[in-house]
Amino acid sequence: MSADELRRHILETRSAPLTNLNVRTVLNVCDFGAVPDDGRDDRPAIAAVVSRARSLKGPVQVRFDPGRYDIQAATESFDDGRRENSAVCLQDCSELLIDGAGAELLIHRPDISVFRIDNSTNLIIRNFTIDYDPLPFSQGTIESVDAASGSFILKLNDGFPRPDAPFFKSCDSWGMLKDATRPGRLKANCPSFFVYQDIVSIDDEHFRMVLKNAAQIRSFAVGDSFAIVGRSASIGLYQDSDNITFDHITAYACPSPVFIGEETSRLNVLNCRMELKGNRLLSNGGGGVICQASRIGPWVENCDFEGLSDDCLNIYGLPIYILEQLSPTALRVYAKAAIHAGDRLVFFNPDEGKVIQDTTVISFFDNTLVVSDPVGSLNIVPPGTERPRGDPRAWKIYDHAYNLNAVGNYYVYRNNVMHDGRRFGTLLRASQGLIENNRFEGLSHSGICIENEPGWPEGFWAQNLIVSSNRITECGYIGSNPSVRIAGLKLNGIMDAPIQKNIYILDNKFHAVSGPAADLNGVEGLVIERNVFGSESATGPLVVGENITGLSIRGNAGESRFRFQ
Repeated sequence: MSADELRRHILETRSAPLTNLNVRTVLNVCDFGAVPDDGRDDRPAIAAVVSRARSLKGPVQVRFDPGRYDIQAATESFDDGRRENSAVCLQDCSELLIDGAGAELLIHRPDISVFRIDNSTNLIIRNFTIDYDPLPFSQGTIESVDAASGSFILKLNDGFPRPDAPFFKSCDSWGMLKDATRPGRLKANCPSFFVYQDIVSIDDEHFRMVLKNAAQIRSFAVGDSFAIVGRSASIGLYQDSDNITFDHITAYACPSPVFIGEETSRLNVLNCRMELKGNRLLSNGGGGVICQASRIGPWVENCDFEGLSDDCLNIYGLPIYILEQLSPTALRVYAKAAIHAGDRLVFFNPDEGKVIQDTTVISFFDNTLVVSDPVGSLNIVPPGTERPRGDPRAWKIYDHAYNLNAVGNYYVYRNNVMHDGRRFGTLLRASQGLIENNRFEGLSHSGICIENEPGWPEGFWAQNLIVSSNRITECGYIGSNPSVRIAGLKLNGIMDAPIQKNIYILDNKFHAVSGPAADLNGVEGLVIERNVFGSESATGPLVVGENITGLSIRGNAGESRFRFQ
């Protein structure tokens, strides 16, 4: 299949984003008790109008008048999983358009998700700005460093919450050294995050922070900026839903990933922005768009992600762990995501980096999986082993499977800007994807990363991709990461046989901070045409690669510095 044919196939199969509904009824949140700009909690009024909308024959539109709407928590304890704590809870909804008309939602506790969506279809949420007060992250300046104890004194910046606040203690909290001269970016040539084991308050603005890994203190210097995140809630949190659109949402703060969820197909994120505000050195505590175990992947277009603390786009499936082999074709398993008859499963040996079997599901009931082809002897989870909670990587050392129908295939990511943040621009473990006309600048790791992660519970392969007309500059400044990286990995090294297949890299501009602009490993069918490769390193290869079959190279700038094994 040519690149043009593949592009048409992706766009024809993945339906265009939902952008409008033929509304029958219009409701206004102010008619249900919401009063903008009065400083009082508007969450009950929002819940009331959503309840009314759900009872009507759709499509229904819920409108907001311009102004600021305040959202307080419904519970006393910190718990981002409670639906009633969400600003807008959308459960069992369909054919619903929520139009903020430019309204601002101000969230007054950092564990509150803004839009919580469960078991819903055909929703459009648009035209809101969002901020948090208090903020779900903090920052300050390092005043002294004690190498012997692996600790430092942090002076809190004005307007930011104390790092020992109950919120940070309630969730996954860690820190980053930031580049205060280029807000959003990390300090170069040091780890991308730091875990602390203790915080001691000296006074209201000074805190002694003790690192869990004392040796990392060598990265710290007086005058450095340090930011602290508390991973908890999100702007959009979705589950078991289909055809959900976020359009023209601008947020200045978010506790964790901006948009995140599981088993939700056809997520659409359009014209959304995550922006640094004032003197803030970060905009959130997680990534941008995170899609887990989707049947159909996301469409993300015309978005701007600034100051994020993790990957801007992450698409992946979840491992299926084998608890017992009942027969060559029957297994008792632990699977977090749904498995349907007819699904395609791949069994994987992470130690050797080998695909054990590629087969089809006959049935799945009561944790018993029956497949069409014999799997053979597996290295499985020992009987009686408790499922890991604190360390999700613990079971990845055993043979496991991935459901290739639930990894987020058929996705579009185009015309987006990702800049001045932590980690990757895109991290892809799904197939049938179009990545085009995006701009990646100032990200700490590679702009585009296509690889499985055998040491982390996310996978699997990426096949039939088009990476076209993107520009990647000033990315990968931590660890000399290339602009674009492709790899098939086992637990310790590169897989012998390629698993990534049919990838087109066309008309891009890649410029590395140092070293190669592209590191390409383990691909069957790789086309590299009409790209411009550059690097701040005046010598050495611009593109390196190994274990590649079906390689086609034509019309690229810098081809004399390509090195393939």
